[in-house]
Amino acid sequence: MDNISRRKFLAILSYLSLSYPLTVVAVSSGKNNQETNGEFPVTKAVLKTAYITERAAYENYVRFSLKAVEEQYLNIAYLFTAFATSEKVHADNYKRILANMSTGPEKPEFDVLILDTKANLIKATEGELKKIKKTYPDFLAKLKTESHDQAVINCMYSWKSHQQHKRKIGEIRRYSKYFFGHVAQKIEGLKLDFHVCEICGSTIDEAPRTPCDICNMPDTHYAKVNRPV
Repeated sequence: MDNISRRKFLAILSYLSLSYPLTVVAVSSGKNNQETNGEFPVTKAVLKTAYITERAAYENYVRFSLKAVEEQYLNIAYLFTAFATSEKVHADNYKRILANMSTGPEKPEFDVLILDTKANLIKATEGELKKIKKTYPDFLAKLKTESHDQAVINCMYSWKSHQQHKRKIGEIRRYSKYFFGHVAQKIEGLKLDFHVCEICGSTIDEAPRTPCDICNMPDTHYAKVNRPV
């Protein structure tokens, strides 16, 4: 990731822009604006906020998974564990970029409210939707002013990953509002095998056979997600 070429960077942004309308990101045609703004104050602020956002999501999903295990929804718990793994990839990416900029994120402080699994699914869907429609478009709009390649591309990775999460959770929530027990029973009968890309956080529910849909890196970068105990 640290040595990603500009050609690959531009190609990925072009692909992502076509696959999901993007009006807030302008592709940089030159080097990072290091000559005019070596400190990247806006980028650092965005990355610190993004780190806290993703760490909070990670903590939420870990606890959602524990609650689902307690309620014997083991496949839903597995889903939450996979998403927690993905969120940690996002957070770690931001922390790494900040470290390369000789700074670091602040220690996150947040409260996690745990409800029953049905309510947790609703909360998770709302959180993913907010990130897709507001949080990441806002981040990308701010990052555009300084065009730090690694910050932009990792926010794009996270944005696309959250769209995956929203689709997967939404499929469950759509049919479980009034018949949660019946839908949950069907989910528990599925053979899920979650894998998460260690580069971008892409989450799939079967062993990878092709390069990552989001970052286009080889399938060897996918790691199998272990089921929660």
